[in-house]
Amino acid sequence: MLLALAGACAGEPEETGPSSSLDEAEAGERVEEHITDAVEALPGEVELEDVGNGLVSASCETDPLITVSRSYWLRGLPEADIEQNVDLLVEHWEGSGFAVTGDLRPDDTFVTVENEEDGFTMTVAASVQGSLSIDASSPCIDPSGTD
Repeated sequence: MLLALAGACAGEPEETGPSSSLDEAEAGERVEEHITDAVEALPGEVELEDVGNGLVSASCETDPLITVSRSYWLRGLPEADIEQNVDLLVEHWEGSGFAVTGDLRPDDTFVTVENEEDGFTMTVAASVQGSLSIDASSPCIDPSGTD
């Protein structure tokens, strides 16, 4: 079980080093780039409203590695178009090097994808109030980066 948890953050189960050479700031920039790129696939004027945590760094199983993430509410999208907008995001991700790693539809509007090149993950989910949220997370990295 612990091996699986470590693998979930670090990539391969036997891997204990960072999954990317990016430092904390670069990972934060990549998180924002992935979110911006995904939102551009949506119709109309979409506003990103910070969920309230800002850019978050959290510890991975292997100290001192961290993961960097950010979450936003997607404002300006009609509640009636939630499924269509989730479909647009999934289609965009699949055409942009992401693979779907979890899809709870139709029971729950919650889709997770992983970028096959850089290991970053993204999620789109619908709240019970009918709002969509999007987030992106880095793989485990060394806060100072690696060369």
